[in-house]
Amino acid sequence: MNIRPSRYRDFPGIKEIFAVAFTEEYQRREVDIVRRIEKIRAVYPVVKLLSCFPNPYQHLFTVHVAEEDGRIAGLVQMSPRNHYGTRWHIDNIAVHPDFRGKGVAQALLQSVFEYYSQRGGLRYTLEVDASNQPAIKLYEKTGFRRYSTLYYYKLAPKQLAKFRDKDSLTLPPHVRPRVASDRDALWELYEETIPSYIRLVEERSPSDFSMTPVQLALEQVKKSTKRSEALHFVVEDPHRRCLVASIDLYAQHRALPHVVQFILHPAYGDMAEQLLTYALHQAAQISINPVLIGSFESQRAKRDAIQALGFKKVTSDFLMVRDNAETILLPQTAPAEKAKDGFFNPVTLNKHPGS
Repeated sequence: MNIRPSRYRDFPGIKEIFAVAFTEEYQRREVDIVRRIEKIRAVYPVVKLLSCFPNPYQHLFTVHVAEEDGRIAGLVQMSPRNHYGTRWHIDNIAVHPDFRGKGVAQALLQSVFEYYSQRGGLRYTLEVDASNQPAIKLYEKTGFRRYSTLYYYKLAPKQLAKFRDKDSLTLPPHVRPRVASDRDALWELYEETIPSYIRLVEERSPSDFSMTPVQLALEQVKKSTKRSEALHFVVEDPHRRCLVASIDLYAQHRALPHVVQFILHPAYGDMAEQLLTYALHQAAQISINPVLIGSFESQRAKRDAIQALGFKKVTSDFLMVRDNAETILLPQTAPAEKAKDGFFNPVTLNKHPGS
């Protein structure tokens, strides 16, 4: 079996595996994954060029395949999740039905661990449906462990249409468009909002909250060509002189779901429903499409607002982590201690050679 980065000639086999393994999963998110693969194939020369140098789309389609007797037996799709390139996320992994039960998935995982570890990768993450016990057992066998739970929700187009009426909208106080100088304040908001054990895994830095000129230019191109619009808002507390919320709305003009990314400081949970209503109103002005949003298990106020506004849960996923640098343990039997941010701190044990 030959495991290697994918090539253009692999697309028929890649498309077949995506169609068999992921069609139902992506349909729940209102995404035609096979059509998306076809679009990537149509512009593959550009995708390949972008993969050769650092840019926001460098890893748009980073796929490794397992080839057996000239056929694509399986694949794994990867993407970096921080500025340093030390954390890599497994977006998709699947094996063709003809090759299942032969250890292909495990071989793919071990191969990408070695490949990215040689390029600075220290931590690997993935999300798996909490009900998919066979997959969970496979990941645990290869060194992953369950770390947290994420919930994903979808709002139907008919529900979104209710938010189009401006007369029913109360503008949240102190909302304004995000600007470049908000970077450090957004970093502080992230540190105060996301539990320390999640931040430890994500390994983000202030630079991850910057909008590069390339990103801004690409967003303008998409807007001018009527493909999509990206709207970025923040909410200030004028008394504390800090940011207490951020909203990133990626709205589509075409038949794709809108995506809302929403961070809210825990002390301002009572603003969650009003801010999400504002985001949905903005999305409805662009097009009446489904809306997707996610939430960590710790973000209770956010989840309550999501459900109150008519979103329906699509899936509950375990966030699983495999760490090359250290073992991260959440308090279980020992008395739990809270960090200064109010969240439970993990215990980290540095690995020794040969452990």
